Amino acid sequence: MNLRSREGFTLIELMIVVAIIGLLAAVAIPQYGNLLEKANLGASLGNLASLRSAVSIYYGSNMGYPVTIDPTKQAKMGEIITGDMPYVKAHYPQGVNSPYGNSITAVAVSGQVPGSMGTGWFYCNVDGMVYINSIANDIKGNSYTIY
Repeated sequence: MNLRSREGFTLIELMIVVAIIGLLAAVAIPQYGNLLEKANLGASLGNLASLRSAVSIYYGSNMGYPVTIDPTKQAKMGEIITGDMPYVKAHYPQGVNSPYGNSITAVAVSGQVPGSMGTGWFYCNVDGMVYINSIANDIKGNSYTIY
């Protein structure tokens, strides 16, 4: 039996295939993480729009803004939101400065916007504005306060 007539792959061919798969994985995994964070940002912006709508509905019904948007402390907001307080789902930047959460920072100064890298939501009960409570930049490089 001739050794050259055997069918199959050589070790070098297999190593080349493994190296190519490794390179593809090295490129694809970070892109997957960015894709997830963009989805989290989109969900956060959707939740922000829902909260702003809830505040508008409250204002239309009560001719004033609620003291807080927390549905556990403001029963009428709980009726409008119908469920738990939505989350800021964005995790960028990772670590301590991430805005992820559903806590509420309420202020009573007109025109005030977030001034630190907090978490959750920022609510001004004088003018009814709701923001993501962070001055950090999102995955696209925009400050969370511009939304």
